[in-house]
Amino acid sequence: ADGGNPYAGVIRDSAGNFYGTTSAGGTAGPYGPAGVVYKLDTAGHQTVLYSFTGGADGSNPYAGVIRDSAGNLYGTALEGGGTSGAGVVFELDTAGQETVLYSFTGGADGAYPTAGVIRDSAGNLYGTTQGGGTAGAGVVFKLDRAGQETVLYSFSGGADGGYPTAGVIRDSAGNLYGTTQGGGITTGECSTGYLPGCGVVFKLDGTGNETVLYAFTGLADGAFPYAGVIRD
Repeated sequence: ADGGNPYAGVIRDSAGNFYGTTSAGGTAGPYGPAGVVYKLDTAGHQTVLYSFTGGADGSNPYAGVIRDSAGNLYGTALEGGGTSGAGVVFELDTAGQETVLYSFTGGADGAYPTAGVIRDSAGNLYGTTQGGGTAGAGVVFKLDRAGQETVLYSFSGGADGGYPTAGVIRDSAGNLYGTTQGGGITTGECSTGYLPGCGVVFKLDGTGNETVLYAFTGLADGAFPYAGVIRD
């Protein structure tokens, strides 16, 4: 019941408590154990803050959580939610009440968010999905405080990249930066992998214009970036 298979890392509050997720375990709902959100205090005592049922509330969170100044947690669950089971963005308040902020349909709005979300000063959330979109190659999305989702960019799976498994970071001008696991160069070494292309590092400006900052070749420079980037 305490969870199992933690895929993501943890965050820490000012008192030294840790918060994170597990992709499995938890109290079995109608669809079996589907992961938990947990807190670990400074004495090493774990508290399950929420146990997913695998239904409309989401299932199998692979990403960690972020925390606002009021102590609410925000994250994604890879599957579950709605009728398509294509994942959710959720909020968990300090009383352990979960609210599904958005449930992906698996269509143009995206599907299967592997990464977590970031939050701006206005309370908008930003993230990626590894599937869905107009070409089925994933999206970058924004979710406002009213639960309205906007697809900021839909990857084609070609030169612009595709299938992002990492989230995004945001600069003070509102530009987003991240990686895709596939797309980019699709010839030579990059034509034989499990995804088309070797992946890219990208920038997305405030008007939705994407720039590929680097396309991996699959040689000495690497291939298939699974994690995101940081910025100095």
